[in-house]
Amino acid sequence: MPPKVCFISPEFWPLTGGTGSYIYYLSRELQKNGYPIYVVTGANQTKDVHVNPQLDISFLNIPKAPIIKSFMLAAKSNSKLQNVHKTARVDIIHPQLPLTPSFAVPPNFGKTLVCTVHSTWKGEAEAIRGEPYMRLNANEKFLVFANRFLRFFEEGMLHRARKIIAVSNFTKWELTNYYNIPAHKIEVIHNGVDIKKFKPVKNKSRVKVELGLNPNDIAIVSVGRLYARKGLFTLIECMSDVVKRVPNAKFIISGKGQSSEMVKLMAYAEQIGVKNHIIFTGYTPDQELPKLYQAADIFVLSTFYEHHPFAVLEALATGLPVVTTTVGGISETIQTGKNGLLVKPFNSVRLSEAILYMIEHPAEAAEMGVKARQTVVEQLDWRIVVREAIKIYDVALQ
Repeated sequence: MPPKVCFISPEFWPLTGGTGSYIYYLSRELQKNGYPIYVVTGANQTKDVHVNPQLDISFLNIPKAPIIKSFMLAAKSNSKLQNVHKTARVDIIHPQLPLTPSFAVPPNFGKTLVCTVHSTWKGEAEAIRGEPYMRLNANEKFLVFANRFLRFFEEGMLHRARKIIAVSNFTKWELTNYYNIPAHKIEVIHNGVDIKKFKPVKNKSRVKVELGLNPNDIAIVSVGRLYARKGLFTLIECMSDVVKRVPNAKFIISGKGQSSEMVKLMAYAEQIGVKNHIIFTGYTPDQELPKLYQAADIFVLSTFYEHHPFAVLEALATGLPVVTTTVGGISETIQTGKNGLLVKPFNSVRLSEAILYMIEHPAEAAEMGVKARQTVVEQLDWRIVVREAIKIYDVALQ
């Protein structure tokens, strides 16, 4: 029988972020390969659920604030896992970093420890250090202020791990350069995407109408949390040049954030005269995301810090022309001019030019969309990702 894997993460179900999506899809594919799965995750209630003979979930009641919930989950998961250890023989403990501090896992729990690194606390702090202080939310301010404290527990887990999965070569670079983790301990496995869930649609106008959009508008969609590092001020800056040449362009920004973040973004949009060209949808539930991508004519992510973002992969899988930045691990999947366009971060002029190119060269944009879909089908289907993860498990158990 395959080894039993226990995942720990503040996010799992319902899907609300990249880390939760990662565990959901990876665990689903592992179950298809016969792996028993146990998940310890945060929720608004405390409840143990036996989903099926292969899947048990422990929902632990913790606060929603991102960094606080990580430490509350760690304290509660430590206690929970000590109880689990009495009844279940977990072989592989698989925490998600940086959101799982080292004390989440009791000493000597399981046969081996494998962790996946989605980003790093030091990398995130370095990325936003140059941002104007007023653009940062409370969570980001705390991230910069308490970075050494956060990194202490992050490094503890990294050093305990038998093997580390980095979601991009950029992630591996941060681990070796910021944390001095030996390169041989790290394996790069890019994030995957559900190619059956996220797929192109033939009648885009119909989907636009279903979502309450004008079918004649050029829908430019951006998906992601409303954090400073997503570069949304740069996106708003580029809009004035776009709408001058394409008056029916609509920028649809989907994502959740603190109320103050929305106010700051709307005030900036009004200041430069593009407020009427933006639709803030707030948080889009996971089950509605495929239609949002299908309604889009172009996908844009103006981020200035990423590792291997799920939103980009979902847009590629939907066959969209993608405009995003050269940061992090994005260029490991997108080849500019082939399956998307890449521009340097913070450059609103180049961003607007790339968006306008996609609008004014529909044949070339459509071809990029075709190749975008081909990229994820051939390289980033979850069935491919899980095969690589299983290899890491096998090595870690030796």
